[in-house]
Amino acid sequence: MASIDDLPDEIVHQILLYVSPDETLNNIALLSKRFNRVAHEPLLWRSYCEHAFKYWESRHRFKERLKGRLHDTNWRRLFLQRLGRNNRVAHLVEGIVASRVYRLQKIEEICQYGYDAKDYLLSQCRAPDSVQDVLARRYYSCSVLDSIHRSLAIGEWAKYQKYAARRIDEDTPNSERLNCGMRLERALGAFDMFMLHDNEGDLDEITELLDDITARFRSTQIYLDQMTTRQKAIALARWLHSNNMTGLNDPTEQTYRYLRNCLIGRALRDEHHPSLPIVSAAIYSAIASRLGMEAYPCALPNHVHATVLSPPGVTLDGRPLPEERSHHQENMFLDPYGSDEEVPLDYIYHFLSRLGIHTGHENLLNPTATDLIVMRTAQNIRASFTSFRTNERPLSQLIPMIELNRGDWARNLQPALYSMIWASIMMVPVLPENDEIRWDWQQDVGDLRTYFYEYFPEDSWLVEKYVCPMYDTFAPPARRNDWELPSKRVRDQIKDIRHMDASTKPPRKRSELPRGTQVKYRVGQVFRHKRYEYHGLILGWNIEGASGWDDNPLSTSQRSWSKHNQPYYRCMVGTDGSDHHLIAEENIEVIELRGGPEVLPPEIKDLMPMAGKFFKRWDSERGVFVSNLREMFPED
Repeated sequence: MASIDDLPDEIVHQILLYVSPDETLNNIALLSKRFNRVAHEPLLWRSYCEHAFKYWESRHRFKERLKGRLHDTNWRRLFLQRLGRNNRVAHLVEGIVASRVYRLQKIEEICQYGYDAKDYLLSQCRAPDSVQDVLARRYYSCSVLDSIHRSLAIGEWAKYQKYAARRIDEDTPNSERLNCGMRLERALGAFDMFMLHDNEGDLDEITELLDDITARFRSTQIYLDQMTTRQKAIALARWLHSNNMTGLNDPTEQTYRYLRNCLIGRALRDEHHPSLPIVSAAIYSAIASRLGMEAYPCALPNHVHATVLSPPGVTLDGRPLPEERSHHQENMFLDPYGSDEEVPLDYIYHFLSRLGIHTGHENLLNPTATDLIVMRTAQNIRASFTSFRTNERPLSQLIPMIELNRGDWARNLQPALYSMIWASIMMVPVLPENDEIRWDWQQDVGDLRTYFYEYFPEDSWLVEKYVCPMYDTFAPPARRNDWELPSKRVRDQIKDIRHMDASTKPPRKRSELPRGTQVKYRVGQVFRHKRYEYHGLILGWNIEGASGWDDNPLSTSQRSWSKHNQPYYRCMVGTDGSDHHLIAEENIEVIELRGGPEVLPPEIKDLMPMAGKFFKRWDSERGVFVSNLREMFPED
């Protein structure tokens, strides 16, 4: 009877492609010298690398290696390196979930692996409900992944700093001057990265989506290469419009300000492709550029068009220009947001006149540089955030304004504003001549310090990497001296955060409360506010009153017990997803619940992704969230 030993090496190799890498490493390779040799085949390990891991840190140049010569890469060693990093990340995630001590240090270590950590983190973000600490595991894995995503976004914007530091002369091509060292879709896609969480649609995937749309358009245009620039531009506008790839369907004053409309990645992935004029113009320009046209957004007051330039010395209709105009480029305008036709110049002049702009039209009609498009997108995000905050309609009607995927509105609020602050900081030249710009930048840094300290302390490493060096450069001469860096205050803040991360906090024990003092409610209970009727979760308590509460969750300070009229509770509430609310005991009414998560009030269900910051899971039998704060409240 024939056995596997009788099969040629090529067949054994094909069989091993369907065997797990673990099995090949630990068992197959130990069977015999022959199997050890076959189990070391580079082609086998290249396949394992390609199919076992979806995401790779850019320094690996993985896609280039796949296209290169097989023996130029030690594929087995590369696989073992990734496997080792996965194991290290797994160990760190266990520690992050188990204890708050050195939590930020562990997060920072994982972030240094970049996308090499993403596959494992995604698996933990999607941990099954049966896992005992499912909420905490999902939350902290997603928090680490969010920080990695933000590092890529900020790194993309940092390219502008390198560009701005260069000398730009008259011979610099249009595209280089206007792109500012960045690719338009990646510069805008950086905003998506702040709210990507565990979803599809990172910077590379945005590029792939645009490549795919370009290929789809090209497949419908048999004579594309014979068309003039004007014909191509109009054909693209019509195709995008007919396929509902740009603009909004029946926008209202409220739906226009939806956060999703500000994000290019969201517009490309969503079946309805919703986008504001600036994003529609960016999508058009990115695809047009792939088709060989020179196209850019043109940001007018109150609206953004796309402008297409002819090749130098040639008209938009393909006719040569006179020799004295051999360097001249004609331009045309389109409105991908609301039209599929060319926009006449007279219409734009009339549009500007209605806004009270009667002179300086030529400057306004120039293509807009990518850094300014990023800043205008940041302003749109701020407008969406402000619209959500100031609207007095019921919360259930406001949630679609900030929601990108079902139930994620609570965890998009802070990242949306955070992205706007980072963009404002990064889109400033390294050496601004204008003192006003320098002053505005320092105000933005002040906002960032407050924001990352309260909501994103895991980004200390990003602030240290990008903001501190800029701060030292931006500081006015009066703030500089030989013995202290201008960024010292920021660095000291980071040092304080790391010190608190390494410190233990004295626990609050019910058994140590003063005689006669009672704390009625416990960590993890769901409640209704007696006066305002919203729902929330109890995260902690004290008996020192609202003024005595130390609101910083990282703080190691602990005031001695003092007599107060009633306990106060720190809560996460369904009105905004914030975990900084302090509520007096007299205003709390605990709800008795039994059953799975489906019994929870709708706004508490939406808080489930955020609840993992404090809780392990929902206990269906006891009707409470199981605390992950035993170090701080051991008796709750």
